[in-house]
Amino acid sequence: MRGFALLREAVERGYGAALYNMSVCYLNGEGVEKDVAHAVNLLVEAATQDDESTVMAQSALAACYMEGYGVEADTVLAALWCQRAADSGDAQAIQILSIIRTCTFCGTTPAGKHCERCRKVQYCNATCQAAHWDHETDPHKGTCRRAAEASQQEASERRVHVATVGIVPVSRSLNV
Repeated sequence: MRGFALLREAVERGYGAALYNMSVCYLNGEGVEKDVAHAVNLLVEAATQDDESTVMAQSALAACYMEGYGVEADTVLAALWCQRAADSGDAQAIQILSIIRTCTFCGTTPAGKHCERCRKVQYCNATCQAAHWDHETDPHKGTCRRAAEASQQEASERRVHVATVGIVPVSRSLNV
């Protein structure tokens, strides 16, 4: 607990890296009770600062949005945070961004459209989106409806409200 108290003091003094580290503590329940919603809010704050931990926070936020961890899953926001980290030269963000922007149905890039209901899949055009919706072997219709219902249920239980700043790939030190 002493370590977390020192971390809290560093955050109060304005050390950005401490803010990122505190968010990781809340994400993993290290030295403090696990609180994913609070962790995501701290990550948003850390991701918008201009210091050495900004890119890691952006990457962690991208991961949270990709997986729906502490927030509703949203590939659009994941791509935004990922792009911010990639713009800073983060190699992992650049790699993840290429995956995020690939059409789920045909595999081509760039995928400029997404499913408006679940926001978990990307498409290169409306034709691929329509084809995937009723595809014989892997229809998106069923998984989308279940995903949308689960996301709505989780959101109503958590009531997590996170500022939309940008999305970035998974952090190297984040164990989500």
